[in-house]
Amino acid sequence: MTAATERDAAPGATESLEPEPAAAAEAEEAPPDGMDEEAVEADSPEPVGAVPEGPACGQCADYLDSLTRLKAEFANFRRRSTEQQAQAAERGAADLATRLLAVLDASEAGAAHDSELVGPLHSALLDALTEGGLEVISPAGQPFDPNYHEAALHTTAESPGDPIVTEVLRTGYAWSGRVLRPAMVGVRG
Repeated sequence: MTAATERDAAPGATESLEPEPAAAAEAEEAPPDGMDEEAVEADSPEPVGAVPEGPACGQCADYLDSLTRLKAEFANFRRRSTEQQAQAAERGAADLATRLLAVLDASEAGAAHDSELVGPLHSALLDALTEGGLEVISPAGQPFDPNYHEAALHTTAESPGDPIVTEVLRTGYAWSGRVLRPAMVGVRG
C-alpha cells in the first residue's frame, strides 16, 4: 500500500461527506431512474393559469355543470327532509293531543264533580299538554268566531250587532295555532 491509501484507510481519517458541486447539478437535471426525459416533461403539470383546449374543455364544463346541479339538488333535498321531519313530528304530537282530548274532558268533568280528588290530575294533565303546545279555547264574553267556535245555542239580543259568546258548553283546543276541536258555545246576537 502507498502512503496515500494508508492515510485513506486509517481509522481516524475524515472524509468529506458533502457532494461535489458538479455532481449535485447533474443529479438535479437527471430524470428519476427508469424514466427518460420525454416522460418527465409530459408528466409535468400545466402552468397554473392554463385553460385546457379541445374536447376535454367542453367535457370539463359539462362535469362542472353536473356537479353544481347535484350539489344544489342535494342541498334542497336536505332542507326538504329536515322540514318534512319537523312537520311529521308536529302532526304526530297534534294527533296524540287529539286522542287525549277525551281524557282531558273526562278529567274536567271529574274535577267539576270532585275537585279534591280529580282536580290535581286534571291540572297536571292540562299543564303537561299546554307545555307541549296545546292552547285552550275558552271564549266567554268574546265575539263569535266560526273558525274557533261551534254555536250550539243561540239567543236574540235586544240590539243588533256582532254575536257574542255567552257561555262555553265544551272547551275547545288548538295545537300550535291549528284547531283540534272548536269550542261548543252559546251565542247571543
